[in-house]
Amino acid sequence: MMKTHIKHKQGKIFIHSLILVLLLIISGCGGGGGSGSSGSGVTASGESGSSSDGSGSTAISSATLSWDAPTTNSDGTPLTDLAGYKVYYGTSSSNYTESVDIGNTTGAVVDSLSPGTWCFAVTAYDTSGNESDYSNEVCTSIG
Repeated sequence: MMKTHIKHKQGKIFIHSLILVLLLIISGCGGGGGSGSSGSGVTASGESGSSSDGSGSTAISSATLSWDAPTTNSDGTPLTDLAGYKVYYGTSSSNYTESVDIGNTTGAVVDSLSPGTWCFAVTAYDTSGNESDYSNEVCTSIG
């Protein structure tokens, strides 16, 4: 799936580097949790567990993400028209094959992740649909 970015109108761009703090809560059948970190204060940590749906043990892997909301546009002007965020993720760095629009909240849970490496980034968008650049990325090993 190819993602395209909306060009910013009238030079208005969200701060392109959301301060992203990712807390990854990872559950996997028999696996040890994962942890990782990236520059600019981005961190990831994990735990392991399993659940059952009645037909046997089922591995469930999820990531809980949270970040601080931007307060200014990249030109330093106050950010007054923030409409929401999109979480992008995929199994390799900078190759996001999935995305979810989470609205105007500074956290999300991404469920049903298979074991392996997962990378996450967030964008912000305004009421006109202009979308920021990706935040700093965090990758972690699940399962």
